[in-house]
Amino acid sequence: MRTHSQPPTTPQSVDRRMLGVIKKEGAQSMEGLSTLTGIGWAQVFMSVDRLSRIGKVSLTPVRPCEYRISIGGLLRR
Repeated sequence: MRTHSQPPTTPQSVDRRMLGVIKKEGAQSMEGLSTLTGIGWAQVFMSVDRLSRIGKVSLTPVRPCEYRISIGGLLRR
């Protein structure tokens, strides 16, 4: 298993890490995902963008400029 000192480098590995954290820890903010995964904010943003476009994660507005990221409807079952 990777540690925070060795963040994943490919988009697929970043996406897997993101989904794993959300499944284990529940819905998170972008900052929370960056902290929990050890992945930089820009990579977290790109991963959330990719995953949300294919329905694997959902974004819910919490307040202006802040979103909660959770598992998308197709994966909740």
